[in-house]
Amino acid sequence: MSLSNASRWAEICEIQTSLMLDLADKFPQRREQLQHIADGWQSVKKQAQGQSLNGLSTK
Repeated sequence: MSLSNASRWAEICEIQTSLMLDLADKFPQRREQLQHIADGWQSVKKQAQGQSLNGLSTK
């Protein structure tokens, strides 16, 4: 299935990734957790750029 707003999703994911990495700089004790969240956003971005919903969790 094609994702009609894939470019917007990719943009949102990039914003969220940057936010998580900025927070990791401010809260080094949470760096590992925030990096994990940032990695998740990058995964969603890659899926959106592939314009496929296969493998995207809808839960």
